[in-house]
Amino acid sequence: MKKFSNEVKTGLVIIMAILVGLFFWLRTSNFKSDAYKIKTYFSHADGIKENSVVALSGIEVGRVEGIKFIYQPEETSVELVLSIDRKARIREDSVAFIGATGFIGDAYIGITPGNSKKFVEDGGTVTSEDPVEMRKLMKRADEISKKLDDVLGDVKTIVSDNKEKVDSIIANLEQTSANFNEFSDDIKRNPWKLLMKGKEEKKTDGGKKGK
Repeated sequence: MKKFSNEVKTGLVIIMAILVGLFFWLRTSNFKSDAYKIKTYFSHADGIKENSVVALSGIEVGRVEGIKFIYQPEETSVELVLSIDRKARIREDSVAFIGATGFIGDAYIGITPGNSKKFVEDGGTVTSEDPVEMRKLMKRADEISKKLDDVLGDVKTIVSDNKEKVDSIIANLEQTSANFNEFSDDIKRNPWKLLMKGKEEKKTDGGKKGK
């Protein structure tokens, strides 16, 4: 059996690569010809890039086709142009959001199913919901941590300034707990004492009423 030369093997690999590339190009061209475009806007779009997946109710229905900045007097927003398969219809009250596949996966545009009877037309806009910025979360966590430190510092100061009172309260609580445990054990061993105590209280009440 003849062995293929290195040149033939290299040629076969190149041909296979071209065929695979052609397959994906035809698939993408097919999708684009049967797609419509909608827009959505975010204050920030972490991790989103051109060709990021667009998913409706968790199912891939399109891709991000274009990204550009919109400069307004008071803020800068990010405009995303989404290319959507015509078989997938986006309702007017649907909301676009930025999600991630897995814990540290690729970012994608998710779209909620919505309930409206009307659908977004070609060139229309879908409402968006900005993701929580990690920077803001970290800042908030730092603020909470600082407040906790301040509270703990105040508690330590109060305890330090009133150590004798605190020790006295703790000692009283411990003594009360010990007395209660002792009483409870005594009643468990001698339940008749509780009955006798009840009778004595009735006699005392009867004597007071007689007077």
